[in-house]
Amino acid sequence: MSDASTTEIPPELIKVAEEKDIPLDLIRRALALGFPPDAIRQQMSMPGVTAEAAEKLIAEQEKIRSGGEITIPEEVLTLAREKNWPEELLKRALKLGAPTAMLIQQMNAGITAEQASGFIDQQEALRGGGDGAPQLDLSWMKVPTEWGMRVIPGKKGLTVNMLNVGTYADIPDIWPYHTEMPRGAHPIPGLPAMGYTIYEKAELWSENAGDLYEEAIQRRWRPSTDIPWESMEDLPDAVEKAVCQLCTHISERALVAGDIVGGWLPEMSYGYHEVKLYLSVAEFDVARWFEVFRKRALSNGGGLGIQAPGYFHRTLIDARAWTEASAALHILSSSQLMMLFQIGHYTAHNEAERKIFSYCIEDVARQRAYGSQHLKYFLTKHSERRGEISHLLNKYEVMLEYEWNADEPLRGALMILLGGGASEEQIAEGASKLEYFRKRWANDYVDQLAAAGLGERREKVHRSIKHYISEPEEAAAAAA
Repeated sequence: MSDASTTEIPPELIKVAEEKDIPLDLIRRALALGFPPDAIRQQMSMPGVTAEAAEKLIAEQEKIRSGGEITIPEEVLTLAREKNWPEELLKRALKLGAPTAMLIQQMNAGITAEQASGFIDQQEALRGGGDGAPQLDLSWMKVPTEWGMRVIPGKKGLTVNMLNVGTYADIPDIWPYHTEMPRGAHPIPGLPAMGYTIYEKAELWSENAGDLYEEAIQRRWRPSTDIPWESMEDLPDAVEKAVCQLCTHISERALVAGDIVGGWLPEMSYGYHEVKLYLSVAEFDVARWFEVFRKRALSNGGGLGIQAPGYFHRTLIDARAWTEASAALHILSSSQLMMLFQIGHYTAHNEAERKIFSYCIEDVARQRAYGSQHLKYFLTKHSERRGEISHLLNKYEVMLEYEWNADEPLRGALMILLGGGASEEQIAEGASKLEYFRKRWANDYVDQLAAAGLGERREKVHRSIKHYISEPEEAAAAAA
């Protein structure tokens, strides 16, 4: 132990000591005991550290270093017995200068005696005058994963799907690991589960998830700078209020969609990371919808309108399985949102609105693509559950149509936008055009279901939707 009176104090310790009103003599005594400056600074920066506490700790260390007995406070000893920390471990920690408050905190935090011993081993090695280099166990370098991979980027760069090579392309029907381990890594036995509930590939998989992720991040857009807000001009009050009501409705739908996807993502295990990656971006997409439509409502002399009744939203939130939630959100609800975006683009009054709705049409098209392909994959693996899915869609179609009929502000706003104003003639024209868009939506919805493998839904959809559906021959002729 060196002479404290001649020990030089680093400037950074002087600054902290002055801030904490700790005498510099205590700092010199701590340095003379061999405590590293970083350790002293960390101890002084801890909440509740006083000069009295520092004096007590240093005096105890000076007694220990001079050969005195290490005294373990009774409250620490009692807790250590409860937490299975040996007395010898406590003495080693106290000899290193560990404050009793820190020991109590570590034991209450669940740190095991084995974990604490490993840390103390390192600190003793550093204090022992060695070079401080830990002795590494390099057995991890013999991990039995497939080695020697060199994936070459293609025309679209190095995409997520391109990494599915060799054993890394093995995507099991059941993911056996309950941790956050990346697919293809080597597991450590005995690690605690992370609480995921979806381990079956059929419950979330979609063959296009990786491609949708790549497209989404490549086509990302920024409402603040990618929308020409300066292109907006004053609109008639009725038209501006109609635009703002549509913006309010879509903002609410975006918040609900974000809550649903965000609620299910933590349930999905990492064996199917392509899906988790895409859905994370899809959640960002709906957050961006909320942002851009709120900005549109508040940027042209208008404001937010009245909220939606919310019957359909509540039904969505109550979905009991991801496939159910996805079919209702990404096929049924997203198809109706596509209609709203198409009406917005058709009635756009300026370049800003045209850009907004154009971008959103691309976003929602990806969500529908995931929804239909996931349902298709699910049904190929669980054909016996077709009736269940059809029954669930009946419920969601009923609630969506009930919501549509109850939401007079939305329907009125759409009629005003499609008719160009609020006169009797304009409303009549808007109502006629809305019927046209409703027909497009209904046929698009059943086509999405057919692509997912539920072509029979054409005959089973809710009667108010079926009213708009063309016969297959008629639909084919119209498409031609």
